[in-house]
Amino acid sequence: MVTIKDVAKAAGVSPSTVSRVVKDHQGISMDTKRRIRKIMDSMGYSPNIAARNLVTNRSFTIGLIIKSAVHEAVLNPFFAEVNYGVSEACRKEGFSTLMTSANDDEDLFGEIKDMINSRQVDGFILLYSKEGDPVAKYLTEINFPYVVIGKDISNSQDAIYVDNDNVYASHMITDYLLDEGYSDIRMITDNDIFAVAKDRIKGFSRALEKRGVSPEGRILKCRNDSNSVRKVLEEIFSGGSPDVILTLDGVVNARVVSELYQGGYRIPEDVATVTFNDSPLTEFASPPQTTVDIFPGELGREAGNEIIDLIRNPDKLKKNIIIPTSIIERQSTKRRMPDESDGMERV
Repeated sequence: MVTIKDVAKAAGVSPSTVSRVVKDHQGISMDTKRRIRKIMDSMGYSPNIAARNLVTNRSFTIGLIIKSAVHEAVLNPFFAEVNYGVSEACRKEGFSTLMTSANDDEDLFGEIKDMINSRQVDGFILLYSKEGDPVAKYLTEINFPYVVIGKDISNSQDAIYVDNDNVYASHMITDYLLDEGYSDIRMITDNDIFAVAKDRIKGFSRALEKRGVSPEGRILKCRNDSNSVRKVLEEIFSGGSPDVILTLDGVVNARVVSELYQGGYRIPEDVATVTFNDSPLTEFASPPQTTVDIFPGELGREAGNEIIDLIRNPDKLKKNIIIPTSIIERQSTKRRMPDESDGMERV
C-alpha cells in the first residue's frame, strides 16, 4: 500500500508537507498542492478521508443544486455537461460533488438545510437564477459559500455569478436568422420564470423590434412534454407555416423535431429549427440542428474553481463572470444548401 512517505519521496518533499496538502493547509502554495496531488493520483495514494475531514472540519464536497425534477436533470445534456465541468475543477483540488434536485421549493430548502447542518458540504453551486429565490436568500443570510450559474438579477453582488450574456446570445441568433432571409420566427419556451429564459426572450424581442417586426404573438409557452409541444405546434401552423421555430433548450428542440417529423413537416424545407446549447442531442439529430453554443462545460469549470476559491478565501471579492457564446450553423437552417451537413462556427 502506498504511504505518505512514498508520496513524499517521489515528490521530493517531507512527509509533513504531503500531510499538509492532504489537509489543504493554507501555508502550502496552490502549485505545490496541484503537483503533489497529481503524484498522489499517479501512485494510487488514497488518504483517509474521514480523518482528513475531522481534522479540517470540512467535508471537501460541493453541493450542486438543480431546480428541476431528477428525471429532467438526467435527460438534459446541459446539466450533465455542467456537472462534468464542475467535477473536473473540483477533482483537481481534492473535492467531490453531491447533487440535490427538486421541483418543490419547500422540499429543496429543507434538504439544503439538512446538508449544511450535517456538514455534508462546504459550499453550493446553484445551477439556476430565479428572482426571490429562498435558497439564495438563505445562503446569503447565513454567509454560507455559494456560486450561481446564472444572472445576478438584483445586481446586489451578494454572490459570484457565472453566466452567458443571454440577451446578446438571443439577439445574435435572431439577427443571424433574419440576415439569412427568415422573417417569420416563432420562439417556444417551456419555462419563463428563470432569468435565462427571460433574457433570451428579451434578446429575441429586441432583435425583432430593431428590424421593425413586432414580437407580439411570436413567443409561445408550453410544458416540456410531447403533448404540450404538439398543441403549441398545432397552434402555430393553424395560421400558416412559419419560417423558423426557435426553442430555448435542446430537450424541447428534440420534442419539436420529433413532432414535426410525425406531422409530415420537413426540416429545413418546410420550416427551419434552431435552439440553445449544443450537445450530441443537437449535433446528431436528423437533421443536425443549428445551435447557440453556450459552453456549459466551461460554465461548470469556472463555477467549480470559484466556489473552491471562495471556501478557502471567504473575503474574496464577489464578481460576475461571462462565458462567451457562438453560433454553430448546421443543416436545420440551410435551405439554400440542402446537401451541406458539416457544422461551422460563427462567433
